[in-house]
Amino acid sequence: MARSGRRGDPDEFFEILVTSYSQSTGTASSEQELCWRPATDVYETETEFVVQMDLAGMDPAQIQVDLDGSSLVVRGVRTETAAPGHKHFHTMEINMGPFVRRVPVIEGVDPNSAEARYRGGFLVVTFAKGEPRPHRRRQIVIDR
Repeated sequence: MARSGRRGDPDEFFEILVTSYSQSTGTASSEQELCWRPATDVYETETEFVVQMDLAGMDPAQIQVDLDGSSLVVRGVRTETAAPGHKHFHTMEINMGPFVRRVPVIEGVDPNSAEARYRGGFLVVTFAKGEPRPHRRRQIVIDR
């Protein structure tokens, strides 16, 4: 492990943390373990099943929405927007990097009716309630 010699170097701290975790578990961390999980609301109305996800600051082109069996799978990457260069954070609460979120879809919805839109930092995916129909795994295009 390379050491910078500077006390409190964040890069060194991160490297030590990840290396220690990998050594303690005997495996290298998978992408899933290092992903963040966006805040998500899942609810139904009389006519729809709705999944709303907080993805503020994201480019919709960096978001992938798939229907996979009886689950909605949303993944993407939120990139750093701060100016490049050395930073000394006083508070760091905004998650960056890759994310993945799997949401079970309830029975009694038409999976082929799925529509996705991204507005005001929220991804909203809606399904019409009705007779379940056979479906295959498919990507849901986000209406921008």
